[in-house]
Amino acid sequence: MRWGWILGALLLPLAACGPESPPGDAGTNGKAADTAGQEVIPAAQLVLRNGYIYTVDTDRKIAQAVAVREGRIVFVGTNDGVEPHIGPDTRVENLDGRLVLPGFVDAHMHVSGLSRQVDLYSAASVNDYQQLVGDYIESNPNRQLVVGRGWDRRVFTAAPPHKAQLDHVNDLIPIVLYASDHHSIWANSEAIAAAGIDNDTPDPRGGVIERDDTGLVTGVLRGRSAMALVEKIIPARTEEEYRAEIREVQEAVARHGITTLHDAYIRPTEDQPKLDAYQKMAALKNLTVRVRGSFVVRPGAGQREVRKLKTLSEKYRDEEFQVHSVKLFADGTIGDANALLKEPYAHRPGHRGARRLDQQNLNQLAKLANAAGLQVMIRAVGDAAVGMGLEAFAHSRDINGPRDMRNSVVHLQLVDQADIQQLADTQTIAVVHPLRFDRSAFHHALDVSRLGEARAAAQFPLKSLFDAGATVASGSNYPEHRHSSPLAAIHAGVTRNGADSEAVSLERMLASFTINGAFANRLEDMTGSLAEGKWADMIVLDRNLFQIAPADIKTAQVLQTYYRGRLVFELAEGAKAD
Repeated sequence: MRWGWILGALLLPLAACGPESPPGDAGTNGKAADTAGQEVIPAAQLVLRNGYIYTVDTDRKIAQAVAVREGRIVFVGTNDGVEPHIGPDTRVENLDGRLVLPGFVDAHMHVSGLSRQVDLYSAASVNDYQQLVGDYIESNPNRQLVVGRGWDRRVFTAAPPHKAQLDHVNDLIPIVLYASDHHSIWANSEAIAAAGIDNDTPDPRGGVIERDDTGLVTGVLRGRSAMALVEKIIPARTEEEYRAEIREVQEAVARHGITTLHDAYIRPTEDQPKLDAYQKMAALKNLTVRVRGSFVVRPGAGQREVRKLKTLSEKYRDEEFQVHSVKLFADGTIGDANALLKEPYAHRPGHRGARRLDQQNLNQLAKLANAAGLQVMIRAVGDAAVGMGLEAFAHSRDINGPRDMRNSVVHLQLVDQADIQQLADTQTIAVVHPLRFDRSAFHHALDVSRLGEARAAAQFPLKSLFDAGATVASGSNYPEHRHSSPLAAIHAGVTRNGADSEAVSLERMLASFTINGAFANRLEDMTGSLAEGKWADMIVLDRNLFQIAPADIKTAQVLQTYYRGRLVFELAEGAKAD
């Protein structure tokens, strides 16, 4: 027995080595070589090194290298530290000092493409709009309806849009053109007639059918309820058309460095083909961007509708596509004088705008949605509407208790100073659109005339929100600013065009487009910063934002976009991004 025990003791160390790891030879087998006594590290599939890697982690560390395996980050640190992760098949990229950031998170946009539609975004005059619509009709002679997107009210300096301008192009088929912000429609006479609208049609609640001084309909409809009168003549899109739109949008956002987006306008019934398109693309791994979404809740909805939305949301639980939020509309826009203000409009004494939901209904919906485990996003433009949203969230918290709700208010064009602190105190996420900050001639013609100088100058607070301690997440409101990237928005936030004191630091703007956006979508443990265990959502820029003048930030370009470790965009040599 004694000799058997001794022999077993001698054999145990050899047996522990195993047939795949003989003593003194770790082998390669897709693994990085180890040094004596060190644990073997599986080789990374991708290594970026010699970079300026701004991690946006808790300590805001700067790293030199990052390693990726199976789509996740397995190392962030120094060039020397990444060496053990490099194996014979590892793709190694030498960054030559370039800046690497987490992939951008767009916290509020609309996934809407231009498939079979007229692209008006690049036009700069009424003549341009007419030419583009005319060219489209000539190229598509069998189309019985023309839909376009992207006209800008700032183009109409002499006079507002009018149906006669489109009748001049074609008065035989309906023409329906969406504004760049998607809050207005400009239509020709045939479209107005097909929709059953005449000079006696009353304005729907929360909407405006624009009329001239004589009371005649001009062909412009503002607000969702008014737009819906004309939208009913547009055929519903198919699942295949939605897939084409999603592909178009994800290619566009990849060029801009966006790896996560929030599709903020999904109608639970009408957009079922869109939901199916998302779900199938996610299952087939055809998405190159992570999508979170919000269901739009109709006015008058109650407990039964909220329960249905909760049940529907549970159907979409793929890591790459989920809908776990509802969107409520508190008011309209300042342009159509339907944003809800605490004081009257300057150009309409006694008029304070229009609420889409009354306070009781807003409170009830926020409470029910939060109780069902759904986040709530309230679209509020005017200061009174923002106050309503915050009151609704306070009511929900009083009833449901202090749970982690991640509720948000989006747009925040005009905010009372007291409510800025209330945003932070109620842990309400502020979703802002930095590109909407405007001090152009159009701003003076529209905003100052409606709000007066003082209120117009106070629009779109930014630094005040950060200073109060609110979580600020940024969105593009795409396709409103179709050809502008988060870099342009970051530039706008950092500089504010030198117009006011609400400019913020580069670090704050980057946080708003990365970790804060991830937090707003319950993704802070998965993306939004570069840390071990998170998905490798990363972008490489052509210059270091920390080493250039703030005015030059908007000229920086995304060279590469990685989504879950996969290269989904690379700028061709000599090319320029959109």
